[in-house]
Amino acid sequence: MAIELAVALGVLAARTAVAQLIQGQAMDNAAWAGVATQVVDVLVSTSTRQESGFQQLGQGVAELGRRVDEVGKAVGEIPAREFEEYMAAGRRYVRDLPDVWRSERDRRELIRDARREFVHAFGIADHMKSPERQAVADVAIAGCWLWVPSLPDVKKTIGAARQILEREMLYGTTMPTKSYADVLYLCKRYGEQLAIAGKPILPATQGRPPTGGARLAVRVKYGDPVVCAGVEMRVEELPPLAEAPPRPARPNPLPPARFPRSPQTPPLFPRNPQTPPLFPRNRQPPGRFQRNPQRFTGFPLNPQPSAWDLGTPGAPPAPPPPRKRVRVRVRNNRAEWIAVSMTADAVIVQLPGAGNTLPTENRVKPRTAKTFDLTRPRTALGSPAVAASRFLVLPSLPSLPTIGFVLP
Repeated sequence: MAIELAVALGVLAARTAVAQLIQGQAMDNAAWAGVATQVVDVLVSTSTRQESGFQQLGQGVAELGRRVDEVGKAVGEIPAREFEEYMAAGRRYVRDLPDVWRSERDRRELIRDARREFVHAFGIADHMKSPERQAVADVAIAGCWLWVPSLPDVKKTIGAARQILEREMLYGTTMPTKSYADVLYLCKRYGEQLAIAGKPILPATQGRPPTGGARLAVRVKYGDPVVCAGVEMRVEELPPLAEAPPRPARPNPLPPARFPRSPQTPPLFPRNPQTPPLFPRNRQPPGRFQRNPQRFTGFPLNPQPSAWDLGTPGAPPAPPPPRKRVRVRVRNNRAEWIAVSMTADAVIVQLPGAGNTLPTENRVKPRTAKTFDLTRPRTALGSPAVAASRFLVLPSLPSLPTIGFVLP
């Protein structure tokens, strides 16, 4: 369920009066009256499409309720219907705002009543433990505060919606990436988030992480800062790390051994002597001249691979490609420790999980910054070389809260 209301309110930030409000400049009442009318249109029109869909859902539930075996499912849909009823009631109050005969006091009472209905809807969504419904209600409340207008309340409310979806992205059981991207767009337009906040990468497959080892991921460019979930990251490319040349084979100073070191002398008097037969049945005369005499030369100390083992006849082994290095500058604006690691695709930031456990390496304290020089592995998790492995297991949704900063 993407939050279209957040996108519609974000588009209003381009209006001159709203831009003046965001920048703290003086506003013209006549200009703001036009913006207030557009706020009403956004709150009503974007929610009407949702209401028509939910009406169809209600009809479907009513039809299923006639069946005895579907009664349990119909009862389970009651909280969702109550949520939509409160949202529809709030939109009904908003629809009365543009009437020309209403006084300023009447309009303020109507917007207060509409906000109260949206707050009730948020309470039901909180009881349902539905983060996306909570975000929908919070964005509607923010639209009421924008009509007033009260920019501090708008920032506070959309920030709460962003934190709800952000926590679900990192710690929850679902991945509302599209809704989180819509709310983040709204937060950036009204100054609740910095302009360098990265846009979340939408996963190609539902239920899969956008990159290996991360639930929430954004793209980065070398040298440009980016912020995601309270972690600021700047990645700089370093010269590749050249591999050490292979050590030459050590020559064997000793001649090949012709005889074993510990020869075993045959006993003089064996216990059970066997007399050879006088006339053997298949007597074979010893060969005088052998075609391919094999001479025992011992075991060399440094055996060299043959051209067959190298893959190309007569070609020396190809040197491994240089390993890429990056310098990572991390600023932890969260109230908890984080740990930084590296994959072939991204820089991974791990947050404390349920057991508050973190890797012991590359940790960053809360409200501090740190710099690491990391080396990128050669093979990515989704590369063809790894996918060809018969023991490969496809990555599922990680259980640990992780943030991925995907490199170019």
